[in-house]
Amino acid sequence: TTLQGHSAGKTDSGVEGTAGREESSLGSISETRRSLGAVIACMAANTVVYGLSFPLLALVLEQNGIDSRLIGLNTASQSLAVFLVAPFAPRLIAAFGPRLLMRACIGVTVAAFGLMALYRDLGVWFALRFVLGAAGSLLWIAGEAWVNGVASEKSRGRTIAAYAMAISGGFALGPFALSLVGSHGYAPFWLAAALSALSALPLVLATAEGRLSGHRPSPLPSILRRAPVPMIANLAFAATSGVMLTFFPIYGLRLELSEEIALNLITVMGLGGIALQIPVGWLADRLNRRLLMSLCVSLSVLTTIMMPIAMLSGSLIWLYALVYGGLRGAIYSLAVVLMGETFRGSDLAAASALFGLMWGLGSVVGPPLGGVGIEVWDPHGIPAVIALILLALLPLPIGSWLRSRGHEPNRPADPPAS
Repeated sequence: TTLQGHSAGKTDSGVEGTAGREESSLGSISETRRSLGAVIACMAANTVVYGLSFPLLALVLEQNGIDSRLIGLNTASQSLAVFLVAPFAPRLIAAFGPRLLMRACIGVTVAAFGLMALYRDLGVWFALRFVLGAAGSLLWIAGEAWVNGVASEKSRGRTIAAYAMAISGGFALGPFALSLVGSHGYAPFWLAAALSALSALPLVLATAEGRLSGHRPSPLPSILRRAPVPMIANLAFAATSGVMLTFFPIYGLRLELSEEIALNLITVMGLGGIALQIPVGWLADRLNRRLLMSLCVSLSVLTTIMMPIAMLSGSLIWLYALVYGGLRGAIYSLAVVLMGETFRGSDLAAASALFGLMWGLGSVVGPPLGGVGIEVWDPHGIPAVIALILLALLPLPIGSWLRSRGHEPNRPADPPAS
């Protein structure tokens, strides 16, 4: 595996010369930046597909008269696959490298969307969404491990901010693209397949793959005990994202908004995630990251409770969506930063696998809860479910911050250049 910070500037006698050191350092920095940009671009493109496909599939099922609870279960089937593939992810990453693994997952994703366009049967969709979930989970685990493995500790907050901006942009563009092509016919499915295929192109430029191998990784329960805050935060973020992407368009329709406006509100939330990442990343490199997480979760709870009022506020709804999306996006990016500060090498690959499992668990739990919520309290069960999930998360980062006051949590140093 190509390692960040490696030097190649040694003379035949084994003595490292100044010129060789400078040349290798510049080459390493250039290689690292190019690789980070390529992986982030690939992940962003796949997030566009993710942001497009979840509301698309929910709307198609709604148009065909499928019950809300079945829509939630169908969405959850896509996330169930993570429990099958995530335990094998560290071994697969070590064996094939993240780049080859991600390319294979992209190929499976393209085929699955093509088949979904041709076969509109609910039973077939349960199977195909499981396949989509398996490919997407491995892709996500490998990509996040790659980014965190290449990022340096002193700028990790800003690097993850750039990554989270790209991810938020993908979430923003997905519903917007769907609003342009509509949810009827074959076009949105072919668009999702084409975007998936194009996402593989940037990986040609990525050569630095980070330190993702080494000693045998720690067991997943040990990983969870060492870093519960980012893992549970990712679970909560995935659960609320699953509810939002699946049911927010339906929530908007039941409040007599148009499909286009409901989808564009999700786009604006994604733009909010972009706008807030730079200040959050800057703060994450300077402040206690658990305190920052506590503040973002608290404000997310407050703004979620305000959602029913905001949806009836006319033009102010767009400002609300911008702020709300920024706060929720910060929860995810801070979780990635906290994971990266704690783990290195094969443990980072294992932590990314557990991070993916938490995402899968949240995505499995969230949509069915949303379906039950909107049936029990139509339509405001959606913000109620989201607020309850975030409230359940809140004590964890607060408790971790209180325990860490007076000393910064141990952040392992960047590995030395060899």
